[in-house]
Amino acid sequence: MEVTDAPPVCFTLRPHHLHLLVMITLLFKRFPRDRFDAKFVARMHEIIIRELSETSAPMSYGEIMSEIEWAPETNTDGMTDFLKCLQPKNLDFGSVDRLTSFMTMISSMYPASGTESDDTELHRRSYYGYFCRRAMVAFKKLSFAGATRLVQDHSAWLQGHSDAGYHKVEVDPMSIGDVLWKTTSDEYEWALPGSYAQFERAVAVNDSNLGHESLRQFFEQHFHDGSDSGLRQHALLNLSRMHYIRNEYSAARKFLTEAIDVSRTSGDKVTLQHCQSLMRRMPRPWVEKPPVNEIQPALHPLEVVFDVEKLIHGLSEQPLSAAFEKLTQAIGLYDHWIDVQGQIPNDKEEWSHHAVQSVLWQEAGCSRLAAIEENIVTLFSPGGDDNNAIVVTLNRAYRRARQGEYRGALGDLLLPAVWRGLTLTDIGRWTWQIWQILATRASRRGQIRLWHDFLLPRRPAGPYDARDYFFKNPKPAKSSGALIRDPLIDTMELRETDQSAYTIERLLTALWHAEYQFRFNYYRTGMLMLADIGLEFGMTKRSQQIAESILPQVIAGDDLEQRALACFTYARCTIAAGERSADSIRAAIPFLDKAEKDYEKIECLRSLADVQYLLSVLHHNVGQEKERDDAAARTLKTEELIASEMALESEKWVEDVWRLVTDIGAKMAMR
Repeated sequence: MEVTDAPPVCFTLRPHHLHLLVMITLLFKRFPRDRFDAKFVARMHEIIIRELSETSAPMSYGEIMSEIEWAPETNTDGMTDFLKCLQPKNLDFGSVDRLTSFMTMISSMYPASGTESDDTELHRRSYYGYFCRRAMVAFKKLSFAGATRLVQDHSAWLQGHSDAGYHKVEVDPMSIGDVLWKTTSDEYEWALPGSYAQFERAVAVNDSNLGHESLRQFFEQHFHDGSDSGLRQHALLNLSRMHYIRNEYSAARKFLTEAIDVSRTSGDKVTLQHCQSLMRRMPRPWVEKPPVNEIQPALHPLEVVFDVEKLIHGLSEQPLSAAFEKLTQAIGLYDHWIDVQGQIPNDKEEWSHHAVQSVLWQEAGCSRLAAIEENIVTLFSPGGDDNNAIVVTLNRAYRRARQGEYRGALGDLLLPAVWRGLTLTDIGRWTWQIWQILATRASRRGQIRLWHDFLLPRRPAGPYDARDYFFKNPKPAKSSGALIRDPLIDTMELRETDQSAYTIERLLTALWHAEYQFRFNYYRTGMLMLADIGLEFGMTKRSQQIAESILPQVIAGDDLEQRALACFTYARCTIAAGERSADSIRAAIPFLDKAEKDYEKIECLRSLADVQYLLSVLHHNVGQEKERDDAAARTLKTEELIASEMALESEKWVEDVWRLVTDIGAKMAMR
């Protein structure tokens, strides 16, 4: 349907408008231009234009002055006098008469009629000229009470009361109020963004009631003079997004279905495209492959980025090259979105491509490339509520924890710069990652009682599989790793009982899928398991070749646990292939030493004891008694540590970390 153009919205003078008028007066009227450095003037233009654009909330007096003081070349006499004139004692008008005199002086800055030049900063069609004339007209419309209130609000604003003067203007046609000369635009309450800001706050704190009410208030406002606002589909789409973010998919699907019908009825093709894209994001039955979007003119680039997540999903059975191809399409669509369609660039959307690339490279087993992409996002993202920043921070912290730096990883996540400003949904992900780091450490150290008595009862919502931490746990009903990950876990569980040979067929199938899908982290681990099983069948030479082919891929230490397993497996294969000769034992010992150091760093105690025991036996076989005794002593010490860790009920620092996490979550929920 046709929506009539909105008439000019009523302009109300606010305290920061007066401050900007003073700055314009000082720059173009009071001081000669040669008193200011060109860099300083350029910076003043940036500050004034940004505030006049009103694309964000107006800055307070202190924030504006801080921006000016940080401007270049502020140590000259002209800039010093400029700053003095902007001090509160010189800016405070104090009375309506002084404000009237100032506004009269503003009108005298305009060029005389018929002599106006386009070179003048305040010519009739200049940006500053529009603003000054608009402010002058708004001031002339004020009643004496309105002008008095403006003076008082400006004085309070200078003293640091940033809310002074930003009250809602009540429209009452029967009384004068603050406006004496009313125009057509003063007779209606036009739409304001305040209620939508309340809606965004409700989304951040997961307040469903406030979200519904704020959104209703926003879209019930007077947007234009038409009989139908034509915006109902936007309200329904926003409600759907709110419930989708909170994982309330039934409610989201309900509102989204209605939004699609309304969009079709009103002929709003763009909103219809957004609704259909969000509908494709909804979870589907586990065995069904998620649909991906076709490139269309109104399709948002982030929808294509989300398709990458669908292709990363293990059950998609697609190689990671398809995900990289889809990401390339998303980058091209974003460029078209900006360059051809003329959309406003958004930093969050731009750096989201790098955040997704970091996940892709990590899935492909290229940790260093993933770290480069994460560093790009961290460098150029503001942090706080930026979703890209929190995603790469969580991934980096978990990768650091897997390298044995548990306390350092937790310290990174507990920094206020990481969790400050996050929505409750992101706080849930942040909490889950901290719990996962603590659980990984407990698993590697064999802290069974700590796991059952402390960590498991406090497990937050998240993608959980108990077999990631301890064996002999039930397999989840729905698993995204049914093709690759689950067969590897089954093989490891049966290896504990020397029955891994029974899973050889599933292991080979998982290896085929891992190689086809380019998931080389799983492929390397699976090949090492295959080499280990080959030893049970007496295929010593072939097992050594398999382990030797994997060793160069992991020797750099991007994953210490994988390198330790590779060194341990290769050492055993070398000994078996050399028929336990002295030369083969001496060749295997350096790899066992490296495996011991890696297991010790990541605190994987059970595997560490196995490596140390094998080292003591090998040193004994080659007659190295001192090294044998040292390895045996280390083995006994590790066994004692394993026994104490299994009986450990709690650790004070772990309890302190979790108490801090719960306190942060409670405070964030009270915003």
